[in-house]
Amino acid sequence: MEDMITAKKSKYRLSPSKIVFIIVMLVVPLANFAIFTVYANLGGLVLSFKQIRDGKEVFVFFENFQRFFRLFGSQNYGRIIGTSFAWLPVVLCVMFPITVFMCFFLYKKVPLSRLIIVILFIPNIIPAAVMSEFYRRLWDTGGGAFQSGIMVKLFAFITGGREINWLITEGYANWALFVYTIWFGFGLYSLFIWGAMSRIPEEVPESAQLDGAGLMTELFSITIPFIWPTLSIAIVMYVLTPFTIYMQPLMLAENGRYGTTTIALLIINEIKRPDPYYAAAIKILVSCISFPLALLLQKGLSKLFTGVEI
Repeated sequence: MEDMITAKKSKYRLSPSKIVFIIVMLVVPLANFAIFTVYANLGGLVLSFKQIRDGKEVFVFFENFQRFFRLFGSQNYGRIIGTSFAWLPVVLCVMFPITVFMCFFLYKKVPLSRLIIVILFIPNIIPAAVMSEFYRRLWDTGGGAFQSGIMVKLFAFITGGREINWLITEGYANWALFVYTIWFGFGLYSLFIWGAMSRIPEEVPESAQLDGAGLMTELFSITIPFIWPTLSIAIVMYVLTPFTIYMQPLMLAENGRYGTTTIALLIINEIKRPDPYYAAAIKILVSCISFPLALLLQKGLSKLFTGVEI
């Protein structure tokens, strides 16, 4: 009996190497969460209540927040917010449906579908600076190898107007950024959505086809409910775009010129001035809207297909 107990204890005894492995696997993610999530956000919260006075940091309580609301109407903040939310219909009503339909098309065993997904994903693995420069050249109306870039010629042909570099023209710049975002972001979300579709058991769509279901019926009655957890996360990310978009106007529109400044870019520019205290206050105000919005939206979307039998 004692031998059996000893054998059981030795069976569950961890070797020193396993203990070290477990500690490392626990410490690394915990340290990452503590430093880059807890500390960074708490640090930003503290900064939002401070300012520099006579070379010293002092608490000013809600002064930074009051400054934002005081300047809201005088510094064209309304236009910045409008520009930020103009991205919402672009990503949610254009980019999202196109991505879902394209992924479904590839999911239906299209030849070389894996290769097509890889090609679509290529813009996401090339440095953003390189992709931005390449895209900027497509709109170039000056000299050089890309004289009168293809995008300039294309839109001049469609509209019947003269060749215009949309990226540096007021009223057109945001449209050029929208086109870039659809092109650049399409591959990333396609990878996730197509991957979710690929995990659907083959017998599920086969049974639907035997029952006479067409492609559209299969998409809306079977595929979308089946991959809804993945789609709901994508929708939340799309809805949060007005609060997070900054790279496109920063790199393509000369740091938000030509009416392209967004909320996130405003925060970055305030940090660089330098005024990290005011930037932190704006960040807190944005978080107070975006974080509850994300939670409520995710909760609502998770219930949308509850109880659907597949």
